[in-house]
Amino acid sequence: MSLDWQYATHRDVTVLTLTGHLGGETTGRFTGAISWVQARTTGPVLLDVTGLVSWSDEGEAAVLDAARRLGSAEQPLALCGIGDLPTPALTAGQLVPLRIHPDLDTALDALASQG
Repeated sequence: MSLDWQYATHRDVTVLTLTGHLGGETTGRFTGAISWVQARTTGPVLLDVTGLVSWSDEGEAAVLDAARRLGSAEQPLALCGIGDLPTPALTAGQLVPLRIHPDLDTALDALASQG
């Protein structure tokens, strides 16, 4: 399975939308997308995973790593649209700067109010 991503700005929030599968060999593509976005924006980044069919443990770890990278640069990462994706690492209470929202509109409301 492959991973595709799209970049857009909604209400001054950078939204990185993922579709497909995140894991294994696609984590490199995801890491590249995060680096691309990080180089082009200074505000909050919203990772919309509504279009993901699945993610593996490696994919989830890549999201946590992205949250650490962006959070350390004063550029928070938020996540929306998890749905039925398994999230053992996200729900383990790790100290990672990552806000989780149920959907895109809720996330945009929360992040746009920060600006």
